[in-house]
Amino acid sequence: MNSKKSDNPAKTLVVLLNMGGPQNKEEIHPYLKELFQDRELLKLPFQKILGRFIAWRRTPKIQERYEEIGQYSPTKAIMESQCEGIANKLDQLNPESAPHVCVSGFRYCSPRTGEMIQQYKEAEKIILFSQYPQHSCCTSGSSFCDAYRWLDNQNKFDYKSKISVIDQWWDRTDYSQLWAMLIQRKFEEMKKEHGLKDEDIRIIYSAHSLPESYCLEKGDKYNEEIQGSVNRIEKILQETGMRHEGALAWQSKVGPQRTKWLTPSTPHVIAETKQKAILMVPIAFTTDHIETLDEIDIEFRGYADEVVDHFARVDCFNMEEKFIDLCAQLLIEHINADYKSSIRPCCVNCEGTDCASMRKYFGSTPVHATA
Repeated sequence: MNSKKSDNPAKTLVVLLNMGGPQNKEEIHPYLKELFQDRELLKLPFQKILGRFIAWRRTPKIQERYEEIGQYSPTKAIMESQCEGIANKLDQLNPESAPHVCVSGFRYCSPRTGEMIQQYKEAEKIILFSQYPQHSCCTSGSSFCDAYRWLDNQNKFDYKSKISVIDQWWDRTDYSQLWAMLIQRKFEEMKKEHGLKDEDIRIIYSAHSLPESYCLEKGDKYNEEIQGSVNRIEKILQETGMRHEGALAWQSKVGPQRTKWLTPSTPHVIAETKQKAILMVPIAFTTDHIETLDEIDIEFRGYADEVVDHFARVDCFNMEEKFIDLCAQLLIEHINADYKSSIRPCCVNCEGTDCASMRKYFGSTPVHATA
């Protein structure tokens, strides 16, 4: 489902880029196969063969995890609602670029980014909007490269003059303020419900991990942008008078066991907690999905039950009204800046085959945000 019916002409098309998620049991294996065969996400020897094998091995386990949460991926449904809200907000606030259509474009499942561009190819402007606030070659980079490859193969239709991209936006004040508002709301709920003091609650910011070599050797700045996000949010919280300990941790390691990942891991940070309660913040995610609903809410809660009396998680942005406002404002700023594309430069030791060509295609002006 899209924000508007496909037969309704769009002047401006907005495509929200995300990994997506399987909608039923049959989609789990194809989804994992595409994910593990994506060399921008994870480089493996004999990628196609080993990727298929890892997907085959992990499919039963992932099926169990979806059964634990009682549903398949909610990402598509949540993002459909987000798309509707963003399109309506844009129509209200920026009639010059209306009518707007906002749709999801997924990396590993339907609806694909290319499918959505094709469906609305008559739009005057097309904006690819990364839903990864912090840039990584594995997430934003993979989605942009996937879109570039599709666009570059469209010999009968030239999209280059009408398409632009929005990359990292973790360093926006309204992004930090939104997280601070959601954290403070849950923090106060925990205090009231359990009779806790500020010092009794440890806030753990948990982000999807990366192999350490991606950051230290390749030069991916994802870890620095995550740390920068935490620093900005913590500064706002401290200014409100909250007295607590905050910690950053890394979750969701996948791939060969010999690979060294970013540390400390979320289970390790949970285990060393001395406070009475833990409040988890899924800092790198905008919508709830299996890594929040199962890994944090079930698996990590199990670890926490061994060391603290109380455990809670801040919801992802999902349909929070201020998130819709943030997206609409960011898009309006992009439109008013004449659809200028800005993507973080290639890693210092970039290994991607399409990274430079992708940036050239989108006419990207390098963006250098500082933590």
